[in-house]
Amino acid sequence: MKRKFETLFVGQALFKTVWRTAWATVVVGAVAACGGGGGNDNANAAAIAAVVAANAAGSSGPPPPAVVPAPPVEPSVPTEVAPPEKKTKWATTWQAALYPNIPQNENSDTVRMRIRTSVGGEGVRIRLSNVFGTATMRVDHASVALPDAGKASDPTAIDLGTRKVLTFNGGKTLAEVPAGTELLSDPVSMNVPKLSDLLITLHFQGLIQYADMHMNGAVPLPGYFVVRNRDVSGDASIKAAAPNYQTYNGAFSLSEVKVLAPEETRVVIAMSESITAGFGAKGIQEPWPAVLSKLANSNGEPLGVGNAGISGNSMIGSGSGPSLRSRFERDVLSRDPTDIVILAGDNDLNQGYTPDQIIEHYKYFVETARARKIKVYGGVNTPIGNIPGIGDAGRTYFVDDPANYGKWLKINEWIKTPGNFDGVIDFPAVVSNPASMPLALSSDCYMPGSPIHLNTRGLDVMGTLAYDVLYGKKEKPAAPCNGLEFPPSN
Repeated sequence: MKRKFETLFVGQALFKTVWRTAWATVVVGAVAACGGGGGNDNANAAAIAAVVAANAAGSSGPPPPAVVPAPPVEPSVPTEVAPPEKKTKWATTWQAALYPNIPQNENSDTVRMRIRTSVGGEGVRIRLSNVFGTATMRVDHASVALPDAGKASDPTAIDLGTRKVLTFNGGKTLAEVPAGTELLSDPVSMNVPKLSDLLITLHFQGLIQYADMHMNGAVPLPGYFVVRNRDVSGDASIKAAAPNYQTYNGAFSLSEVKVLAPEETRVVIAMSESITAGFGAKGIQEPWPAVLSKLANSNGEPLGVGNAGISGNSMIGSGSGPSLRSRFERDVLSRDPTDIVILAGDNDLNQGYTPDQIIEHYKYFVETARARKIKVYGGVNTPIGNIPGIGDAGRTYFVDDPANYGKWLKINEWIKTPGNFDGVIDFPAVVSNPASMPLALSSDCYMPGSPIHLNTRGLDVMGTLAYDVLYGKKEKPAAPCNGLEFPPSN
């Protein structure tokens, strides 16, 4: 709203007759402002009425002089326009899909977890998870901090100047998470950089079961540091405070971290199994969803990425963790994505489900997401054929039965059919050995010892292709897997 200015109009007449001794001075104010006079309308009406009354009273005498407007008064200070309000939203910057752990019986543990962000933001929230617990989980200290850049050799060291203590349920420092639930913290202001490490510290009050976990020695997961039976949550370094601390490669009791990001930020949740989780990667930045995140955020396109992959997971049956169907609401939709990438089906085929059953689940995911205005991209399942030229070490055994290859092909053809998804990411076109039938992974990009999985090079190629499809780009990987066109033409 521009500033309001007032222009003063003065009209004055003095009449002396035998019937009157004086005329009253009449001052009429008229307002010039954007959007109309607003609350000055009554004052304007009263002033006009006073002029009319004065004219009527003096009708037997000479008429009053005309009211002449004075020149408008210019403002002495230039109008200042307030900057537009910055529009933001809460976006997932990190996620782990959790599944049941054998319940533990620990007491008063302190844990510190080092995660890797995707998109950056100006605030932070964390989501505690006790979905698979049998007792209420109590956390009486929760905080977030940036790592201490001067102590790179200590993965537990935080910069105390950046630490923010978190609260829950409108200001409570004690978080009580009943069995079977998750709990999102209150927002706290904090500058969280993109593509960087962030440390979350928790102290559990009393019993902690660690019932919710994601742990896999072949998947690069956050560092999880534990001090038993002591509260060292306020210390800058767990390593210094308790040299006998324990280290785990995984995630426990923490399922998501959100940041207050620009409103235009996209949020992609990638699901569902080992290739998405990052089986075969050497570091936390190497699974294909992390490659997608790095490309987008490095190119100035804010993108939050959540990895909802679980090794051995299936859409329909119970494998490693709950089925994708049963966890779709919690692990995917509740994270408020703008986009979903589904790469699934191989494990279901291995469990004996038919292509038609698998396709029906794809339809469920797509229809449910589209009803919430979420775009869904179908990842074409990566090759499952034997790696040629390396003997038994390259056998997947799946395609030893020709019928299995036909089932795999039927699912992929449905995924690629226009209209079934909002977009298609044709992974086999960029990671396969096109000379091998049935298709096998390229000999440059498979993981030795597990020929259905990708190595770091193959995961980089997959993440680059996902970026190209989601953003309409033609970025090329540092080292391709085959000599075919990249990205493939539609």
